[in-house]
Amino acid sequence: MTEQELLERVGGWFSKENLGRALVFVREHRTVIEIVVASVFFVLAFPDLANRGGLLGVFALVMFATALALYRMAPLAALALAAIATVGVLGSSYLWYGGNYLVFAPLFAVFFGTAAYGRLATRWLGLVGTLFAAIGIVGVAGLLSGVLPFLLLEATFALAWVAGMLVRVNGQRRSAETGEIQATVKLGEAKQVVSLEQERNRVARDVHDIVAHSLAVVIAQADGARYGAKNVPAPVVEALENIATTARGALTDVRVLLGELRHNQEAGPQPGMNDLDALVRGFRDSGLEVEWNSYGSAVELVGTPALAVYRIVQEGLTNALRHGDRGKPVELVFDWGSTSLAVIVTNGIPRGTAVPANTVGHGIPGMRERATLAGGELEASDGTNGRFRVRATIPFTREPAAPVSA
Repeated sequence: MTEQELLERVGGWFSKENLGRALVFVREHRTVIEIVVASVFFVLAFPDLANRGGLLGVFALVMFATALALYRMAPLAALALAAIATVGVLGSSYLWYGGNYLVFAPLFAVFFGTAAYGRLATRWLGLVGTLFAAIGIVGVAGLLSGVLPFLLLEATFALAWVAGMLVRVNGQRRSAETGEIQATVKLGEAKQVVSLEQERNRVARDVHDIVAHSLAVVIAQADGARYGAKNVPAPVVEALENIATTARGALTDVRVLLGELRHNQEAGPQPGMNDLDALVRGFRDSGLEVEWNSYGSAVELVGTPALAVYRIVQEGLTNALRHGDRGKPVELVFDWGSTSLAVIVTNGIPRGTAVPANTVGHGIPGMRERATLAGGELEASDGTNGRFRVRATIPFTREPAAPVSA
């Protein structure tokens, strides 16, 4: 391996991606790492403290190692243990026999922890502790005659405390930014709900002014032509009657839709599970071949779930009638589970017809909204396999009833 290759490999170890992974690992295993570090400190310092400090030195070492493991999880307890350990080391014969001052290294972690993770009282106790620790260590070492050693030691302890405060402030800033982002998202969702409500009211007004009025005119003209004309052939009379009947049914649906859009669903009768037979029969009479199968134990659905099932079946079969391959049957499946009903509508796609994954019309979004309002969900395929499938899941909590006939 050349020198250049060695440098590139070493540089790769410290790449931004590797450092990011290392940081994530440390955050996920912080407690274990802290305990391991405290254990390593104990093992390394034990021979020297046991030899020069005696039993009191060993006791102080146990306190220091425990404080080092708890500096983040329990900063106040760690501060108390570190104070006891400091007094123990200073009261033993450890420093008199040329002990290593690195035994006080856990104090830096403890002062950092009080500022970064402690409460208000713990933070200020930690700051005061830096002063007493510096006075005690320098005093026992016989260096109080020199102000410089005291100032240097106090500065290093205070620097650890300030570093903890910086970490705390940075964490609070991130929390504030996260809260602001969440508040912005919730505000956007609220605005979207208000906008949707306003749009529904606008659609309701437009439907009332245009569609409902037009259907009423169609009904009036069909009835008038049927009753007013003389010597009208029977097929014409039947056609006029079908026009009037179909228009009345559509007008009823429009009134129900207006009630839903205006959140006044009691404005007219709503179709439900009992109307599915007539709905499917109507599509079959229109020339659409529908194969309807039901599996599992059916449930008597009412209210919003029943209306959602009806509208999803209605819209799914309408899409199949308008855009599907009329030469292949449409599969309508009711799969009854213990807590939900899966409504599946599958139809063929004519050759050369591309079905986009995200349709721009209102059919699929409307069915998805129906399912969502009922507490369920809806999925629509993109038709790449030559068949288009809509699958809606509607939850229920009612007791099983007789199966819905297909």
